[in-house]
Amino acid sequence: MEAGLLLSTLVQLSILFFWFTPSFDSNSLDDLIEEVAFIDNVQITEPVAESKPTDGDFDLTDKEKEEKKEDPRIAGASDPIVSGATSPVDLSPNVRPEYTAEAKSQGITGTMTLEVVISNTGEVLRVRSVGKSLGGGLELEAISTYRKKRFSPSVLEGKPITVKVLVPIRFTLN
Repeated sequence: MEAGLLLSTLVQLSILFFWFTPSFDSNSLDDLIEEVAFIDNVQITEPVAESKPTDGDFDLTDKEKEEKKEDPRIAGASDPIVSGATSPVDLSPNVRPEYTAEAKSQGITGTMTLEVVISNTGEVLRVRSVGKSLGGGLELEAISTYRKKRFSPSVLEGKPITVKVLVPIRFTLN
């Protein structure tokens, strides 16, 4: 039994050794010399203090950090149906996204879906397009329209809550 285990271990170790051992070519020394010659030609310059880095991680200014901050209520938003809350009611149902001239000229029709996060005060915290993209500027028009809307908040156990709802929007040419 121990001999079989020892043999199995030796076979596995030899496979690992040969699997991960790089092959040695006699021309690799020439490649190394070319690589070193290339590295010798690289010049390093000091960065200009006023310019921002163009690649990799970079530090955000305080203003950029404030712009990137998202309302903390968005993280706690839930689906009103799943949580057992009432659905939010659109208080401005006549405000609808308009067809853009580009979408009309291209004859774009279809249905898109927006994810709308509605706060416990009824204001719209975030709107983003999810699912299929229609193009022709229709997404931007729908998002900007829904950012302006007001809703009655969802209520759970007598308290208004922040919710996330999916709103289908159909664009049809008449």
